[in-house]
Parts: sequence; C-alpha cells; structure tokens
Amino acid sequence: MANKSGGKSKVAQAASYKLNKRWESNRLRRLTRTLKEQPNNEQVKTAMKGMVYRRKKPLKREWSASWVRTAKIFKLFCGRFDRDIMSSNEATAKAALSRPGPKSGATVVTKPTTAKTPFNQIAIL
Repeated sequence: MANKSGGKSKVAQAASYKLNKRWESNRLRRLTRTLKEQPNNEQVKTAMKGMVYRRKKPLKREWSASWVRTAKIFKLFCGRFDRDIMSSNEATAKAALSRPGPKSGATVVTKPTTAKTPFNQIAIL
C-alpha cells in the first residue's frame, strides 16, 4: 500500500517556508488587511506585536483506517465509541472498555422448551 508521506520536494518547500519566514509576511499581510477593515480591533494589534511560528507537529495520534473500522464496529454494537479505548495507557483503555453503551444493556430471555424445539430458545432484547 502506498505511503502518504511527502516527497523530497514537499519537505524542502515546507522547510523553506519556515526558514525564509514566508509565514511571517503572509500573516502580516492578512493582519494589516483585517486592521484596515476593523480599526478598533485590539486583538489584531496584539497579534501583530507578538508573531511566532504557529505550525507544530500534532501531539495526538491520527485516526488510521483500521481504527476507523474498529470505531464503526464498536458504534454499531455498543451504540457509542469512547476515544479512550485507543489510549496507549492500559488502565485508561480497560476503563473505557468496561463502560456500558446504550445498546449494551441487553437482557437474555429464555423461553420454555416445547416438543418441537429440544433446546431453550434464547432471545436477546
């Protein structure tokens, strides 16, 4: 299966964007446009004073295709999917798995045996 990582050109362009401070000129242009439209906006003035590079690596793990499928199965059978199930902390994941969902309160009803059916019929309501 193909990997979704960027190529050399894409990585180089992202590094150039940060190194040449293109982000700063773009942001300054947007903020001056907003300040021109809204002269009384104090947030824009403070944003222009303290500009820092705001792009960061994501801290949380993204949803993989297999986790999406797993979540859909949990949602189908339990009625909900708690994101803590995906946690790398074993205690958190175990606690999330033990919480009942709206569909998990199933009750088992047994019917008495009859001559036609040799075993008890079990119906889940």
